[in-house]
Amino acid sequence: MDLVWETAKSMDERVEPYVMVTVVRRVRPSSATVGDKAIVTADGKMIGFVGGHCTRELVINQAQECLRTGEKRLLLVTPQPPVHVEEGVTVLPMTCASEGTVELFLEPKHVDPLLIIVGDSPIAHALEEMAPRFAFVPRRISLEEVENSSPEEPLEVLRNQVATFTNTMAYGVVATMGLYDSEGLLALIHCKLRYLGLVTSPKRWVTVSSGLEAAGAPKEFIDFITAPAGLDIGAVGAQEIALSILAQIVERRRRDLNVQWEGQPKEGISESETLSANGDRIAVSPIVVDPVCGMTVNLEKTQFRLELDGTTYGFCCSGCRDRFAKNPEAFLSHT
Repeated sequence: MDLVWETAKSMDERVEPYVMVTVVRRVRPSSATVGDKAIVTADGKMIGFVGGHCTRELVINQAQECLRTGEKRLLLVTPQPPVHVEEGVTVLPMTCASEGTVELFLEPKHVDPLLIIVGDSPIAHALEEMAPRFAFVPRRISLEEVENSSPEEPLEVLRNQVATFTNTMAYGVVATMGLYDSEGLLALIHCKLRYLGLVTSPKRWVTVSSGLEAAGAPKEFIDFITAPAGLDIGAVGAQEIALSILAQIVERRRRDLNVQWEGQPKEGISESETLSANGDRIAVSPIVVDPVCGMTVNLEKTQFRLELDGTTYGFCCSGCRDRFAKNPEAFLSHT
């Protein structure tokens, strides 16, 4: 159960969608017990236990449907479906030989998309204030709110602030009003984005886009940026400009479903490569097994890693990583 809560906490920090599944009723010989919990991620992984193999597949399918609709659901899995089904209950047949019955509550989390806002301008603050009204979860980052004593370059400061969200599909707006437009855009280059807009003028965008190209940004990324951001509604003032940008984002969300930026891989040797003795790159699989819980983990995607004696271990959440760090021998002895 600790692993479920740790995973939930980690995914909450990343504003990453998942479904919390709770057993609310069971009839023997079901292997689940009332109060058992599990998390189902958007890519179909289950952390925790709410029943055997047959129940597991049914729950994962129903959880992904919950993420698609954003609706909570009561799920009854039973070998003897009732003649009269209560309103709001989804009934599925139990196909396992055990013939147990289990009722589960499925609650989707973070189904509202993430909106990353870069800047400390009035428009940035207006976007942050208005975004929840349009079913977006705002997260604003800026250089102004970081101590001036920071030794890092502006781009690195912004990248550190956005690092939590690099594995979460998001929408992005850079509204620095010309103070650090290029750094704001480049800070989001590793993120998975459905939209990226820059608050600027057409004339200034020519200069900014040339600077991005000189900095090594790929043409596909530059072409993906919407500049100036927002629909042309004759907006005046921060509130109206923010409204025009949110309207454009809603249009992208509802109509242009296949338009997105997958995120540029981080620089340097990727986690799927290593070096031979003579310095040649050798491709290796990035998929590893979490030594604590046994889940498969992609080293290129997980932010929970630990290097020990020259080997990088991947974990599904901070809880597994912390348990391993305290006593690695206990887990390596049976890995």
